[in-house]
Amino acid sequence: MPGQAAQGSGGGGTALHNSSEPEGAMDTECPAQAGTEQVPGQDARGQLFCVLRSRASLKQLSAWCRPSSGDSRAAQRAPGRGQQELTAEARRSLLARFPRALVWVSLSLPGKGSPEPHAMICVPAQEDLLQLRRDRLYCGPQEPKHSDPFKSQIRKQKERQTREKRRHLGRAASEDLAEADPAAGPPAPTLGLWPGPLPDVTAHCSRVLLGFVTQGDFSMAVGGGEALGFVSLTGLLDMLAGQAAAERGLVLLRPPASPQYRLARIAVEV
Repeated sequence: MPGQAAQGSGGGGTALHNSSEPEGAMDTECPAQAGTEQVPGQDARGQLFCVLRSRASLKQLSAWCRPSSGDSRAAQRAPGRGQQELTAEARRSLLARFPRALVWVSLSLPGKGSPEPHAMICVPAQEDLLQLRRDRLYCGPQEPKHSDPFKSQIRKQKERQTREKRRHLGRAASEDLAEADPAAGPPAPTLGLWPGPLPDVTAHCSRVLLGFVTQGDFSMAVGGGEALGFVSLTGLLDMLAGQAAAERGLVLLRPPASPQYRLARIAVEV
């Protein structure tokens, strides 16, 4: 790790555990090749990821996240001059340099809600934006109830055992059935272990996942909820490209223990 930190000090991406990067290193680019100043963990495809630290790229993202009009708190800073338009070519160029990058962002809730750590940052659906246009007090959708396959398997197993016991009369026959049942039927589910393959993390809910909140609470200074977190650069660019100019930077926040999504504004600080 020390060798990797020294080797990657000139990149635009930084490892999550390296906080001693020189100030001037944040103005350079992060190579797309694996190795320089990257997080040592790898995903299933063997690719590394980094945290975006290039000042030029962060300024560009910050300008793209600002709406042209609308929320006064989010639009009080005018976009900087000389910034590129949000085109497909500009997105491809940025993703070519940072194919698997995370972006540190700040979030503000214009309405109700108090963000908390581990809250999900999600992409609003088109129906959410349409509802917001019709009702400016619209706070966000709700996540529908999810089925629990583990609970369903437990219930079916108990029902099967009950039916089998009713077929046999006498206590001895029931005991023999109880001993033979684990070998005859499917194995009993393990408590705490998800049955079957895990779902895709970005699409396990009704709204596409962008990232997670690391810090969040109600801010007395601002008079609303404020949060910090990390999002995927690829997902962020895809979301911004599909949003109208007046609605750019709108995301949804949902705490882990609540089905309620809350609308929030995302901003990239430089």
